[in-house]
Amino acid sequence: MSLTPLLGGIAAMLGLAAWAWLWPWPAHDPALALVTVRSAVAAVLLRWGYAACWILTPYFLVLLGATVGGLLLERRGRKPAAVPLPPWPHGDDPQIVIGEVHRRTQPGQGERPGWLAIGRRGLYAGTAVFGAVGSGKTSCCMYPFARQVLGWHADRDELRPGGLVLEVKGDFCHQVRRILRDHGRADDYVELGLDGDWCYNPLQCDLDAYSLAYQIATLLNQLFGKGKEPFWQQAYTNLVKFVILLFRVCDGYVTLQDVYRTALDDASLRRKIDEARERLDFAAEARLDVEQYSKHEPTLPDRQWEYEESTGEWYVQADPKLLEVFEERKVKFELREPEPADSDQRQLQTVVTWYQNDWSQLDTRLRSSITEGVSVFLSLFDQPEVADVFCPPRHVYSGGDPHRGRWALPPLAEALEEGKVVALNLPIGANPALGRAIGVMLKQDFQRSVLGRIPRMAEDPQRAWRDIAFICDEYQHFATVGESDPGGDEKFFSLSRQARLVALVATQSVSSLRSAMPGESWRTLLQTFRTRVFLTLADEASCKQASEACGQVERLKEQYSISESSQSGVGLLSGRAGGGKGTFGVTKSYSLRREPVFQPSAFAELRNAQAIVAAYDGRNPLPPTYCYLKPWYLPVGLGYFEAVDDGKL
Repeated sequence: MSLTPLLGGIAAMLGLAAWAWLWPWPAHDPALALVTVRSAVAAVLLRWGYAACWILTPYFLVLLGATVGGLLLERRGRKPAAVPLPPWPHGDDPQIVIGEVHRRTQPGQGERPGWLAIGRRGLYAGTAVFGAVGSGKTSCCMYPFARQVLGWHADRDELRPGGLVLEVKGDFCHQVRRILRDHGRADDYVELGLDGDWCYNPLQCDLDAYSLAYQIATLLNQLFGKGKEPFWQQAYTNLVKFVILLFRVCDGYVTLQDVYRTALDDASLRRKIDEARERLDFAAEARLDVEQYSKHEPTLPDRQWEYEESTGEWYVQADPKLLEVFEERKVKFELREPEPADSDQRQLQTVVTWYQNDWSQLDTRLRSSITEGVSVFLSLFDQPEVADVFCPPRHVYSGGDPHRGRWALPPLAEALEEGKVVALNLPIGANPALGRAIGVMLKQDFQRSVLGRIPRMAEDPQRAWRDIAFICDEYQHFATVGESDPGGDEKFFSLSRQARLVALVATQSVSSLRSAMPGESWRTLLQTFRTRVFLTLADEASCKQASEACGQVERLKEQYSISESSQSGVGLLSGRAGGGKGTFGVTKSYSLRREPVFQPSAFAELRNAQAIVAAYDGRNPLPPTYCYLKPWYLPVGLGYFEAVDDGKL
């Protein structure tokens, strides 16, 4: 009920009392008596005007005081009534709820709050979270988003999502395990780590030797340098490629430890080639002409020499010991390679040709430099605790037997199609190079598996294919780009939408991602994430990039122009300069200008659990908006501003 009538009545009564008892009409005043005699009408008007002044003045003063006091009290103590949030969005199609929205371009509580949700089609286009240290990107984005994605169709074995989880701190994996357990998916969790139950050989895949070697050389350059000199990467690739090919031909199995030990020792490389020759029955022939054979026959090792009449040469199967004798005794001979009969022998022939005509012809110091460059990276896998996990023996994969209590990690393509969630738990603080190296190789294996789904999905369009999640916290530690090369995250994310991949990555800032990329390749990678969540940013460059990413808008701006002119004069009597005539003018005009929707300073002023989101719904980009995130430890029905008032944020 309004107090205005009551206050008005009290003010009127006070005025009447003042007029009647305190300051009554001065009827005996001579001046007023003269007015009464001259004009009775004027006397009546003066009398009632005097009464009206005493009655209305307190009335207006009381109302003015009540209004000002009410405004001051409301500004100090009264808060706007909290508007309840609408129900949590639910639908048949899976989605992610990012947070609550109030006013689009202005911070603060709104009268009609709602939810910002992105459907599955929009999530296929990639989501990137940017936030400085302590801004809440893990607790307010990665944990809630992972919980929602991994909970899709949790009760349906054929549709529950599989995925890969990468992180550097060591605690995200425990949260993923808890999420899967809460959704009844505890058996779907597969953790790969130094203390886990699984071992993983990055080279045990269907990629050819060159592709594997190229990935290793690229990773080596990105880990230990960003030089643009192509020779060293080509040399690393060549050495690793032929060593991998040699082991695959000879043993059908190779590990990074095998590559390291063989590349490090040239004698080991020669022995492995001889072993492959013997195993494939592909030994070369040592040929001597009649003169050399007759001259050295008494001192030649006991072998089954044969004579070929068409060429007039003696020949025998060559072996390392025989070649050493030839070199010691300076026997002139010709080493002739046999014609390869099958695929393995042809591949071995390429290895032998590379070793004899390329590797052996290099200067010793140059070979040492190439070997040293490779060993810097591969030596990580010669440590016993690392080799047990990432360089398991062959029987782990061929016989299915465990090695030191660890089982072989199933192929990622199979694990993903079974709904498994593989998490790499290698805290980068313990061994930064190893954590990043394994993370990148596991990520590349995952990318090949995801892209391999595309032709299978095209062949069977009627099948209900499950979604695949890629969740990576502190993404700058695992990001790789190919630039002009065929590989790279930017090429993978641009093709993965058709494979139903939901990519969720988080990084500290645009600058941290930029520092991990060579050249301007970070721009190509950044554009593959159509939904971008910007929390508090701490550096100026990232704030500027975020402002540009949110676009611009036309605003009507007013402009003022001031002009002044004067004419100086000279006094006729004094002869001095003096003031003359002058004019002064002000002009006001309006024009349209393009300005950022959000100024760069807005991103630096965001509070914890606040974000500016440029979202994509799968068909159209949504307008950038302020969004208030939902931390994983708070109930979803508790509003942001209510949580702040209660001290929970």
